[in-house]
Amino acid sequence: MTVPVQLAGAHGGAPVILGASGHPWSAAALTPFTLQAGAAPASAGQVVLDAALARTTGTRPGQAVRLVVPDGVHTFNVTGIAQGPAPLRESVVFFTDAQAEALAGHPGTASVLGVIADPGVRAGTLAAAIRAILPAHSAAAQGVFPSVYTGADRGLVDSPAVANGKVLVIAVSSTFGGCAFLIAILVISGTVGLSVQQRHRDIALLRAIAATRRQVRRMLLIEAIVVAVLAGAAGVWAGLASAGWLRSQFVLQGFVPGSFALHISWLPPVVAVGGTAIVAVAAGWIAGLRASRIRPVEALAEAAVEQRGRLADAVRGSLGLVALAGGITLAGVASHLTASAAAGTAIGLVATLVIAVALLAPWLTRLAVAVCAAALRRLGVPGRLAAANLAASARRLSPVVSALVLAVALGGSLWFLQTSITHATLQQARAGLRASQVITATGAGLPADVAQAARHVPGVGAADGIVRSTMFSNQGDEYTAEGADAGALPGTLDLGTVGGSLSGLRGDTVAVDTVTASDLHLRVGGTFRGWFGDGAPAALRVAAIYRRGLGFANLTLPAGVLRPHTATGLDSLVLIADAPGSDHASVLAALARAIHRLDPAATIATPDRYQAAVNAQVAQNTWTIHVSVIVLLVYVIIAALNTLAMAALDRRRELGILRLAGATRRQLLRMVRVEQAVLLGLALTVGGAIAALTLVPMVKGTTGNATPYIPAGGWLAVIGGTILLGMAGTLLPILRELRTPPIEAIGLHE
Repeated sequence: MTVPVQLAGAHGGAPVILGASGHPWSAAALTPFTLQAGAAPASAGQVVLDAALARTTGTRPGQAVRLVVPDGVHTFNVTGIAQGPAPLRESVVFFTDAQAEALAGHPGTASVLGVIADPGVRAGTLAAAIRAILPAHSAAAQGVFPSVYTGADRGLVDSPAVANGKVLVIAVSSTFGGCAFLIAILVISGTVGLSVQQRHRDIALLRAIAATRRQVRRMLLIEAIVVAVLAGAAGVWAGLASAGWLRSQFVLQGFVPGSFALHISWLPPVVAVGGTAIVAVAAGWIAGLRASRIRPVEALAEAAVEQRGRLADAVRGSLGLVALAGGITLAGVASHLTASAAAGTAIGLVATLVIAVALLAPWLTRLAVAVCAAALRRLGVPGRLAAANLAASARRLSPVVSALVLAVALGGSLWFLQTSITHATLQQARAGLRASQVITATGAGLPADVAQAARHVPGVGAADGIVRSTMFSNQGDEYTAEGADAGALPGTLDLGTVGGSLSGLRGDTVAVDTVTASDLHLRVGGTFRGWFGDGAPAALRVAAIYRRGLGFANLTLPAGVLRPHTATGLDSLVLIADAPGSDHASVLAALARAIHRLDPAATIATPDRYQAAVNAQVAQNTWTIHVSVIVLLVYVIIAALNTLAMAALDRRRELGILRLAGATRRQLLRMVRVEQAVLLGLALTVGGAIAALTLVPMVKGTTGNATPYIPAGGWLAVIGGTILLGMAGTLLPILRELRTPPIEAIGLHE
């Protein structure tokens, strides 16, 4: 069992409050801790400190220390100093077994049982015997029932922060890896296909000098393998170097403890390089099929004029329509899923629709030209040239359209999903907080006596101790839970009740937010069935339904019902409502005196200061997602620039012929700008539609409101960034090509 402890220390001559973890003395043998000086605690009021904590506080055996424990501030006699393994993840205080059990607040229970095997008994044999006597449970409830850990996995039990960090890192890395691989498939296939298409003349010359189809395909495959391996090997080192930086940032942001170790495995680099090579080889093979099958004379002609294959177009169009239908169907299904399930479909939905766009890009380009035909004709020669080029080169421009659409769709959906959730969370938290003051803890929580003492301070109208925990539904889904006093809620919190009444929140009852109620099909008067965080079964009657769950908690229970099922039994914060007509300054001063006698580390904040802390916490919680999205977008932007530049540089011969035919440099630049305007408009329209189809069900599933929140800066970033991307990736290479003499550009030297 673990007891949260705080004690006064000094740092640089200034007093500070030190956090520690309290345990029964019998648990010292598990680490192990051995007495360095003094004796073990033998009665209530006696403690043993770890050596590092004793040095920090300057404490020796026989001296007294004042500790903040769950039932208040008490003076304890230090009977000994224990030396444990170095370095410790946190300071440790040992009580007698009886006092530790009493302070933990759960008589007769323990959070962890350490078992030491008899000599000669193998750990696996002992673990199997223990599992056999544990109660059976459903697979959905795996997280809230006893489990047996052996070997290195014991560290996850010893340090829950490390276990939570492991889950977070796996979730973030797997999501990021999946997104990166999806982007790699779309980008690499488009880039390789465009590269092979641009080399049709070279391939035609090889065919003309007797190169066989098999030799051409083998050449392209070898090139793809060599480039993929070299690029993958170069990228692996950058990835490995960034792993250490990411670990340090995770520690800095508080997502993982400082003891979280970074282990570099050989498997991820091999998978990354191998996956890149497979995608590149597949793309090279597909792109090389058509180039290797045509006759040399046809290949030379095709280099100048894009030919259409009816069968290939029919297959491509059919696959595109199937992907489009699948994406639209997936969007419809996502709008009726639970919040967690809907969020899980976001990447799949974007991928499906972007693949559909990649397949249907030639027809989308021709449709855009047809829609803009009248406007293009009014622009004179540059407009007519742009329309002719776009219509004739629709297939060649497919990778360009796909890259731009991917940048808009991915950035718009993933980034604005987070802005929508963050905006809704902060808005609900701001609108629902009615308290005049908020008492917060520096350590694990506030003793229950803090709220009780606050209620007796003159001028305090209500004091509500808020308990926070987690609960699980029968399906195993995890929900945030909050315990509160129904009598104090009207003056401290406004959860936005839409059904039932929070005044009925007494006994075995629960109030549920609208999103959770929809997920679990709950109504007022119904029953929530599941488990508390400690594994105890829960059957709670629904007393009310409210809409501000994102800003507070999915479930709200009477504090007395939830507190016994928490690890510490402490309040997370206490909300104070001043009595009508009271002097705020006088109440604040009296409150500070009363509270600091019970918990010297407690902080009393105004609603604005507390809200600022909530804002900072929400921003910190979204840090990993923002970093992941930024990295993905940078990759997409680099890939899009590469695709745009390749497509632009392939136009040297075309531009040279137009200049010899009488087109001026200015007319050609205007033609290119018009082409880019059409393509960018198409990318913004289609990419925006994909982002909307993704955002609406995701936002509705997580916030209950189907309208995404997109700040003005977000609109400008998407539109301006796309325009800048398209222009930079095309105009700069075109300007370079226009400096080439026309005779040289058309390739007469060949």
